[in-house]
Amino acid sequence: MDGRNVSVISPTIPAAEPNDDLRTQHAHWVAYLAVALSKANAVSPVMLVLSGTNGPLVTALGFSQRASRRAVGGYVLVEADIPSAQSRINDWPDAPVFYVASPTADPDACMQARLRGWTMIDVPDLSAPVVSAALANLL
Repeated sequence: MDGRNVSVISPTIPAAEPNDDLRTQHAHWVAYLAVALSKANAVSPVMLVLSGTNGPLVTALGFSQRASRRAVGGYVLVEADIPSAQSRINDWPDAPVFYVASPTADPDACMQARLRGWTMIDVPDLSAPVVSAALANLL
């Protein structure tokens, strides 16, 4: 890294209420993360990193940051599901999108990321040190 002060915020998401449907769970998840970023006094621009089934929520999380007047410097999807066209909010993406993929990544997701013009970051595996090193180059 180049000496910049970097903070990593990785809040633990509380368990969903038993009667919540998936849409309600997603809305609570996005709101919870938005509040966590505000409470942590995250300095703009923020880099939002999501993985797995959380990928489609990236558009709503990005919108929540813009609504909070916090600039997003980029989005990183680590072998994440791709947001559908219907889930895209207005002008998303409003910052560069990076897709981190290992050799075991879903080829369809990788193809969609490439077709959308996102920067592909190929890593040999998804171990924490390897992914951290790949993301450090983005800062």
